[in-house]
Amino acid sequence: MVKKKGKSFVWQAARKHIGLLLSYIALAFVFDQIVIIGNDTIAKAADQILAGQKIALGDLMKTLMTMAFAGAAAAFGKSFCSGKYNAIVQKDVKAGLCRHILVLPLEYFEKSGSGGLMTRLSSDMNEVGRFFSEILPTFLINLITVITVTFYLAKMDILLIVILFASYPLMLIVADRLSKRLAKIVKGFRSRMDDRTQAAYDAIQGITVGRSYNLYDIMKKRLDAIIDDIAVHGWKSTRISSLGWSLKSIITTIPVVGCYFFALHETLIGRITTGEMLAFTVLLGRILSPIGDVVFSMNEFREIGVAFERIQTIFAVQTETGEDAAATIDRTLSQRNIPETDLAVSWENVTFSYQAQHPILKGVSFTAKRGETIAFAGGSGEGKSTIMKLLCGFYPKSSGSFRLFGKEYEAWDIQEARACISLVSQNVFLFPVSVWENVAYGKEHATREEVIEACKNANIHAFIERLPQGYDTLVGERGVRLSGGERQRISIARAFLKDAPILLLDEPTASVDEETEELLQEAIARVSKGRTVLIVAHRLSTIAKADCIYVLKQGVIAEAGGHEELLERHGVYENLMQCGMQNMVHNTEGSSV
Repeated sequence: MVKKKGKSFVWQAARKHIGLLLSYIALAFVFDQIVIIGNDTIAKAADQILAGQKIALGDLMKTLMTMAFAGAAAAFGKSFCSGKYNAIVQKDVKAGLCRHILVLPLEYFEKSGSGGLMTRLSSDMNEVGRFFSEILPTFLINLITVITVTFYLAKMDILLIVILFASYPLMLIVADRLSKRLAKIVKGFRSRMDDRTQAAYDAIQGITVGRSYNLYDIMKKRLDAIIDDIAVHGWKSTRISSLGWSLKSIITTIPVVGCYFFALHETLIGRITTGEMLAFTVLLGRILSPIGDVVFSMNEFREIGVAFERIQTIFAVQTETGEDAAATIDRTLSQRNIPETDLAVSWENVTFSYQAQHPILKGVSFTAKRGETIAFAGGSGEGKSTIMKLLCGFYPKSSGSFRLFGKEYEAWDIQEARACISLVSQNVFLFPVSVWENVAYGKEHATREEVIEACKNANIHAFIERLPQGYDTLVGERGVRLSGGERQRISIARAFLKDAPILLLDEPTASVDEETEELLQEAIARVSKGRTVLIVAHRLSTIAKADCIYVLKQGVIAEAGGHEELLERHGVYENLMQCGMQNMVHNTEGSSV
């Protein structure tokens, strides 16, 4: 099993293009050397002038101009390398994170809020980008500047370095304490950012419920409370950061003033020349800010570390296959890959529970032969839809045997297993693209003609033709511009196009009127022809003609048989009908019990 850590993945992406970073470091070093040599040249020229010696101004200007152009070229080069390095690393990390999220197990999404995921994909990834575009390059260039200038100053007088770095231990202590406090605040800040995103998402998704129940004030108070809390965290973070930079200024200024007085004293007694004093003044001004920034960048490193850790929590979650997410998924299915057997689906004593809670399914056994239709009936919470989730491989069973075409489900490649199955659920999801694209997702490289034929079989073609732009009409987010029945028929068309040997129908006719149900039943009859069909439904019009109906009660198969056979037993199945549980109906017209 592969577990990929967030930090290691980010650093792996960073190391992959280390050549650009090394080029940046080399060019930054060259740039600083040019500055130092330029200062040294000017210092020597100043000493010659003060000594009354003649200098070749033309040669001096040529030398300085050459250095200026060389410095500009080095500055451009390091800026280019830094920018390209940042762009490539960000692209690799974002692409890797998105790929990883797409293959995480369904359980992760059901346990994690959408707000947290969206914040990590946006805000936290922006922080990672800021690290590679601003913080890391700035830290490296400051470090290189401090090292190169320090060596130059040390050659002038080692006591200058002793005075200059006298305050470093104090700076390290202050920076360490402040950065730890800052990291704690930033962690809380980002957690509340998750809450804000989730609250906004909930408000948008539930806008119709919110308005119909006049929940504006409740939603507003919830968002306001979160935003106020975020602001408090932001103020605390700003206060600590401001305090840090103020202390940095004080701590670094005192030794710098001492250095100036010492250098002046050394000049007056003749230990260093006036030109060297001039060069020292220029270089000390250049090192003044970097020398503190190198230490206090600890604040930014720990702040960014929070974003790295939050991204790490996603990468640390194992994919549903336990493998790397980089592989391309083959959506096609060759019938030759399906073992030759009459049994399409076989369960033996399958047990399942969510998050180690009490079992939802307890020793469930059933079989579905090729071309056979079986149905599952039962009250709410008995595990009918859970069976569908296990058939799709969304969750692993806790125990028992589950065979698909005679082969243990775990022995299948999960993508090949899913290629054998088409799912039509009551909770239809349509992407915010055109009608044609939503149907075409059923088959890779589907032609226009194939999509139209699938829609005709699903009784939706005539409706689509009446839309303003026909098949190119955008359906809106989650298909909001279509009715429930229209969305369901598009879902059935998608299943037609996939042409998988097994069809799962999870409440396909729930919450539709009689006219729409009739259209859906016709479409379901067509899409079911020649396929193994497993149905979860509360309408007899959907399950009455099944070859076998399995009745679930308290997680076990209480009864099994045909519709008439089960009625004659006067057991659980008949009671479900008589009680009208979950809007079950007693006739094929769909009237309620």
